[in-house]
Amino acid sequence: MGLFSSSMREKQERSYSDRELFKRYFKRLAPFKKNIVLIALFMVIQAIAAVIAPLLVRFVTDELIPADRSFVLEFLESSGFQLILAKPRYVLAIIVASGFLFLYLCNWGAFALQQVQSGKYVPFFLEDMRLDLFSKLQEQDMTFFDEHMSGKLNSIVVNDTLDFSETAILISNTVGSLVISLGILGILFYFNYILALITLVAIPVLFLLMYVLRNLAKRVSKSYREAISGVNSAMVEAIEGIQVSKSFGQELNIASQFEDINENYFRSWMRLTATTHFWRPLLNTITAVILCLVLYFGVNMGISAGTMVMFVLYLESFFNPVMQLARFFPELSAGMAAFERVLSIFDSKPTVQQNSDAQPLVEIKGKIQFEHVSFWYNQDNVIFEDLNLTIHKGEKLAIVGHTGAGKTSLVSLLSRYYEYQGGDILIDGQSIRNYTLESYRKQLGKVEQDVYLFPGSIKENIKYGRENVTDDDIWRVLEIVQASEFVHRLPDGIETIIGDRGRDLSVGQRQLISFARAILLEPKILILDEATSSVDAYTEAMIQEALEKILEDRTAIIVAHRLSTIVNADRIIVMENGDIVEEGTHEELLSQQGKYASLYNQYYVHQSLEWQEKTIS
Repeated sequence: MGLFSSSMREKQERSYSDRELFKRYFKRLAPFKKNIVLIALFMVIQAIAAVIAPLLVRFVTDELIPADRSFVLEFLESSGFQLILAKPRYVLAIIVASGFLFLYLCNWGAFALQQVQSGKYVPFFLEDMRLDLFSKLQEQDMTFFDEHMSGKLNSIVVNDTLDFSETAILISNTVGSLVISLGILGILFYFNYILALITLVAIPVLFLLMYVLRNLAKRVSKSYREAISGVNSAMVEAIEGIQVSKSFGQELNIASQFEDINENYFRSWMRLTATTHFWRPLLNTITAVILCLVLYFGVNMGISAGTMVMFVLYLESFFNPVMQLARFFPELSAGMAAFERVLSIFDSKPTVQQNSDAQPLVEIKGKIQFEHVSFWYNQDNVIFEDLNLTIHKGEKLAIVGHTGAGKTSLVSLLSRYYEYQGGDILIDGQSIRNYTLESYRKQLGKVEQDVYLFPGSIKENIKYGRENVTDDDIWRVLEIVQASEFVHRLPDGIETIIGDRGRDLSVGQRQLISFARAILLEPKILILDEATSSVDAYTEAMIQEALEKILEDRTAIIVAHRLSTIVNADRIIVMENGDIVEEGTHEELLSQQGKYASLYNQYYVHQSLEWQEKTIS
């Protein structure tokens, strides 16, 4: 499936036993047990009304309408209302009619109250699950997001939780259906145990069908869930990569690939629809067969007309809840397939862990030590093995090296995006694992090459992560990063809405906003990861002018491809294959004529003023 095939190769969810699924299902239902009990109670009231109504029909048929129909004739022949009222059967008819009205009012009232409780229950069940799931996603580190595509995660949070929440009402419905079925069955046995036994013949067939459908529904539903994720993932990839697609003229190719994924979704949906609906006509057929048998044996046994009518009504009332019971496990299995995908997120544990006795990091000085650090994304891709590095308080350290040398991995470990497997990283002599993640990360300021701005105002983006700031604070940091001039020119200043990912700003302007956002945190450690590689020369000059003030009294780690950001560093380290192969100042490293000199001549020399003057002359 071309570019979108990665969505089909994602890490598969773990499998859960039915016992574990149901155990955790009922655990999620526990906070709503009051609503479930009330819903079941109101369904029992409806069940009682459903059980009594056919008894009244039997009474009317056998007692109020005699075989010679004399009552009807008297009614037709009478010429006065008083004559009709004088008949005792008419009084009984009014009583029976009032009974029917009362039963239907009870049924309506119980149904209305049931819906009220459902409205209090199901939406909050869904809301709680989505909030828990979203919070769980926030806990994950970058390893998790490397393994799960955003489209799939979106599908789980939106679609799977919604589908699973629909099973939340199944328990209450099943309780009500069970009460109705047992009540009706008891009455059938009371009036005629032979016809009742004939009715019971259908039960094993129905539940055998239920058992077969249960596993089939779960498999088909799981395939359907994966197909939805494929569609969502493809949509996200296509939209985020639309500029690249247009640049290479691949719109038709992308559309063709999406058509394959959408077709796979359609086939999965058709299989799910067939699995969850084809059995309904079959159940109705079974019901019709039982009805024919009851009518045949009932007539031959000489059962009264009222009893036969009652049996027919009860059969319908009996098989509706029985079919509800038969649907319970297939529908629940389909919901459980969605629940499995939800649980795969709930059970994902972040690899980045803080110690159990971790304390908030209130203030740091800024000394950083990597001591015998080992790290890999997977065991076949070792990045660092016994890495040692000390960065002194207030030092400006630049890191250079070819792509894949380990520069970004080093700052990612320091930022606690990933967990190192060996050694330790210390801040002011204390392991970074001794600090809570939230308090530790707030001590770091980071500016990256790929700037992400939220679709709000400039003010909201700059104060992100630090709410208790004034407009004066915002303008102060904008002055520091040389961004106040262009912000003043905007229609609404810092209140200007900048669109999704800051699309209304230039690349350089977005980078300046990201600098302001980092500086507002007043971090003691500042990480610049290729922070100026994508800006124009004018913006870079503005940033360089501000850097001296920005980096003042801060420990800084600068990963850069631009000469201007490294020549003034206190120390430069050269990395190769995860090792530090050289270190020193710009002049010292050039004089060594080693790796740095080679990198300088290959990448940086043409950026120097001397080279440009020589070229011009």
